[in-house]
Amino acid sequence: MVGKLGFTGIGGVGALAITLAALGAGPSRAHGVLVPEDRSLPPLGLAHHRVAIEVNAGLATVTIDQTWRNASDRPLEATYLFPVPKGAVVTGFLLEINGKMQKGELLEREKAKKIYEDIVARLRDPGLVEWMEQDLFQVRIFPVPARGEQRLRLSYAQPVETLAGTYRLTYPLRTAAQVARTLEDFTLTVKLRDAIPIGTVYSPTHKIAVAHRDREVTVGFEAERVTLDKDFVLYFGVSAQEVGMNVIAHRPAGEPGYFLLTAAPRGALESEEVQGKAIVFVLDTSGSMTGDKIAQAKAALRYCIERLGPDDRFDVLRFSSDVERLSKTGLVAASADNKQRALAFVDAFEAAGGTAIDEALGASLAAVANEEGALVLFVTDGRPTVGEVDQRAIVDAVDTHNKKRARIFTLGVGEDLDTHLVDRIAGRHGGSSHYVRPGEDVAHAIAALYEHIAYPVLTGITLTIDGDAKAYAVLPKDVPDLFRGQQLVIAGRYRGHGKTRVRLEGRLGKETRRFEIRVDFPERETEQDFVASLWAHRQVGQLLDQVRLSGETPALREEIVQLAKQYGIVTPYTSWLVVDDSEIARPPPRPPHPDPRPWPHPPRPRPVPPPWLEDREGGVRNTPTQPAPREPKLERAPEEAERIVLDAARPGADRGQAESFRRDGGKEGVDAAETIRILKDKDDAAPVVRAVKRVGGRVFTWQGERWLDQAIAAGDPRVAVEVYSSEWAALARRGADVRAALALGERVSIKVGTVVYEVSP
Repeated sequence: MVGKLGFTGIGGVGALAITLAALGAGPSRAHGVLVPEDRSLPPLGLAHHRVAIEVNAGLATVTIDQTWRNASDRPLEATYLFPVPKGAVVTGFLLEINGKMQKGELLEREKAKKIYEDIVARLRDPGLVEWMEQDLFQVRIFPVPARGEQRLRLSYAQPVETLAGTYRLTYPLRTAAQVARTLEDFTLTVKLRDAIPIGTVYSPTHKIAVAHRDREVTVGFEAERVTLDKDFVLYFGVSAQEVGMNVIAHRPAGEPGYFLLTAAPRGALESEEVQGKAIVFVLDTSGSMTGDKIAQAKAALRYCIERLGPDDRFDVLRFSSDVERLSKTGLVAASADNKQRALAFVDAFEAAGGTAIDEALGASLAAVANEEGALVLFVTDGRPTVGEVDQRAIVDAVDTHNKKRARIFTLGVGEDLDTHLVDRIAGRHGGSSHYVRPGEDVAHAIAALYEHIAYPVLTGITLTIDGDAKAYAVLPKDVPDLFRGQQLVIAGRYRGHGKTRVRLEGRLGKETRRFEIRVDFPERETEQDFVASLWAHRQVGQLLDQVRLSGETPALREEIVQLAKQYGIVTPYTSWLVVDDSEIARPPPRPPHPDPRPWPHPPRPRPVPPPWLEDREGGVRNTPTQPAPREPKLERAPEEAERIVLDAARPGADRGQAESFRRDGGKEGVDAAETIRILKDKDDAAPVVRAVKRVGGRVFTWQGERWLDQAIAAGDPRVAVEVYSSEWAALARRGADVRAALALGERVSIKVGTVVYEVSP
């Protein structure tokens, strides 16, 4: 297609020229940028960015609605640049001029190489180097009104990639640093439709909300002033079974492969497929629970009791120096009368006495001695002080009495409890352990844990993988139960390749059911490298748990260090990966008016930006804000998780053993326990610590003034490269992994072959 289009808008006030440029196939890396023709001005600010994607039978239709803001006092002529995703076919471009939508037409296709290199040099933004090697829209727009806004709408269609039976949808978000944060909202909605029901829905890049309705699934992500620093990636599968499964694989050259198995219940389950549960609520009412803790815990128990379903059976147990149960004869039905009795029982709780943990655990297991797949929700804030107090004896007693394999979920309140004890009990009995720090809301945490386990779908699950590929190092080792609204995320490694059967078996409703898929495990697969990183984080968490609970060995230490270095994981053994962020000054905010000097010009001197001091929503970490109302959630916010991991790692730096990490209580003990859970439960591609990044298969650490390639050795030859120079552009053309590294910033040291290139302004 050859030619060019000029378009004149209403009353001669609009001009539009469109070109589609191609440099070859490659992943899309930007959501677009609107650049004034006046080279002294920076890109316009992005006020709103709203995306609606509809996927029907493997074809995605994407509609983008953006509003750009001109902060200057004069009308501007500007150029809009939008990298087009691989395989996309443009279906329409709409431009709003004087409040009316005008339609453009595509007529020309030409090469984009010079455009890319010019815009990277002009904007002096290394992040744009990843725009190279992909298709591009270039659109001239006039006028963008002074102190006004310009609305753009773009639509395109593309087939959704399929990878061994799993669909992968990518929407480009990475862009120029000057417009990497929306001035107001960013909203992305995906509607998935297929003749076969949608099963698993998983994003390694964003925390999404998922709503199932008949054969349609709606996926949503929304935030204010959000930093658009990573592309949106969504994996999904279709399945006619009650529980759908999909496998994502990664296999580098010369080593065994990695896989990620996701499994999710069908969105619209029949009532008999959601099991009525048998549950015991166990609350510590010892003297240390006095004040807000007991008041919040009682409020949370009332929340849980009121939400019990008609098919549920339950008991409530409180313990201090003694143990008291609601029912003396076993579980009771969740009838209106029994729920009222339970509420009155809870209202009478008072905080006093010691902590009889052993007796409380024994009584709770006695209540479910005849129940299959029962749940125990155990809340405590202390160590055992009454009856049996030896940790090993208590754990052994639980092992002996829990003959029906009740799932035990523990919630530790405060920092004065025995984390080793509660973690061992939960870990050995199919549950999970969680913590509420001083000052945090106990009621919220209990309610979140209850909502997590309230609606069991598939219980007592076993996983079998057999065929040409042989799985090993599967994490978690014991497959947890599957609950409504959740999905299993299981990571592992494999040897061999080819057709393999993956089977989940468990109890669905009143029956034992088997769910099976056939997967062709690849001999080589270079994409989806996040799968390897995710598995490595879980494996390091598993190994650290062994160190914490059983002691360090040279083999454990060596494996932890090797994996942590390869994948950039901060641990007590690799705390040298990060420096103290308090020693690095935060850069001043970007000035509201552009530099008056003509482009190109060197950047003004400014402090080196510490990239982890901004939170993932674009704000400053630790800035006091008014918390918004929220639904009960178990997971830590990314910034909370990062701080916990850093605090747990630093005390162990440069020690023969990570003594602080092995403590069973206090802040250090709870930090260690939460760090291990953060690593073992990791289910996305985001770095836990933002000062350490793995890009292009390399690990880079922020070392005070630059990103440093961890492959660099002391004696390597060095070459200085000025950022945005012709030498820098030539370096960028040496491969996608090099471009990904250069996109980190203006100060990067990267090893290519045997040479270290030190990029600086």
